[in-house]
Amino acid sequence: MVGGFVVLLVLVALIVNTVFGRPGGKDPAGTTVASHSLKTVNIPAGVNANEVGKILQREGIIDSIQEFVAEVKADGVDSKLKPGSYQLPEGGELADIIARLQTGGTPVGIRITLPEGLSIDQAAGRLEGGGAADAQEYQRLANRPADFTLPRVGGTVVTPKTLEGLLFPSTYFVQSDQGAKDLIRQQLATFESKTVDLPWDKAKALGIDPYEVVIVASLIEKEARVPEERARVASVIYNRLRKKMPLGIDATVRYAVGKWTGPLTKSDLDVASPYNTRRYKGLPPGPIASPGRATLEAALRPEKSSYLYYVLIDKDGHHFFTSSYDEFVKAKENAPDLR
Repeated sequence: MVGGFVVLLVLVALIVNTVFGRPGGKDPAGTTVASHSLKTVNIPAGVNANEVGKILQREGIIDSIQEFVAEVKADGVDSKLKPGSYQLPEGGELADIIARLQTGGTPVGIRITLPEGLSIDQAAGRLEGGGAADAQEYQRLANRPADFTLPRVGGTVVTPKTLEGLLFPSTYFVQSDQGAKDLIRQQLATFESKTVDLPWDKAKALGIDPYEVVIVASLIEKEARVPEERARVASVIYNRLRKKMPLGIDATVRYAVGKWTGPLTKSDLDVASPYNTRRYKGLPPGPIASPGRATLEAALRPEKSSYLYYVLIDKDGHHFFTSSYDEFVKAKENAPDLR
C-alpha cells in the first residue's frame, strides 16, 4: 500500500513537471516561464552593442559580454538596440533580452540631452524647469562623490572632490520619480562603459596620470570648437606643461569665477584660484567640464607639434597656431572681435 502511494506521488511529480515546467524552463506551448526577478536597466543613447553588454553584465542581467555581442551580431541586430529604460530579468534568456532591447523599453521617462563640454553648473542650468531632475539637487549631489559608486578611470579608482569631468555627456532617460540621483548614476556608469577601452596606458608617457588626462580633456573640450583641432590644442597644452609655462586658458578663469559668458574683467583674470591657469603653472586641480570620448582620445593622442600658442580667428571656431610669441601677438591683434 505504501509502495503504491510512493509510486503515485512520483507520477504526480512527473506530470506537474511536464505540464508546468521547471523554473526558467518552457511550458508545452514553448512559452518561457518567468522565474527571474526583474530589474530596471537604463540604456543611454549612442552606445554600441559591446557597451550595452557591459551595462547588462554590471547590472547582473547577463553573465558574458562576449556571448551577448556574438548573439547580437549573429542576429544582425547590433544597430537595432534602442536606448531607454527596460525591465529586464536577471539571468533571463539571452534571446528574450535581445528582443526586448529592440523595442525601446518600457516608458522611458523624460529625455535629457547633456552635450560635451558642460560644467556641473552649466548642466544644472540645462535641467532647470525640465521636470525630470531638480537643478539644485543635481548640483548638490554632483559635489558629493562619496554618495556614488565612481567609475574607474584608466583602470584606476579615483577619489575626486567633485564629480566634475566624470558625468559623461550623452542622452539619458529619467523617470520623474528618480530625478537627479538617477541621472548622475547613469552618467557615471556611462563614463566607464564608454572609456574603458581608451589607450590609457599612453598617459604615463605624457607625464600625467589617467585622472589628469580627464582634466586635460576638459580644457580641450572648452577650447577646441572644431573636431580636427582637438589633438592640436592638446599638443599646445602638453608643450606648455613641459616648458613649465602657465597654460593661460581663459576657460579655467571662467570656471573659477563662475562666468561662462561676457568679457572677463581684470579682477576676473587676477582671481586667486588654483583654477586660474594665467596665474598658476601646471594643470588646475580638477576638470572644468565633461569631455566626450573623442576629446579624451585627443588628450591621450596629442598631435606632435612645437606649437605654444593659438588664437581664435573665425566664428566657426578655427584657430591660428604658432610656436612664436611675436606671431601670436600679431595674430591676436588682427583677430576679429568674436565675443
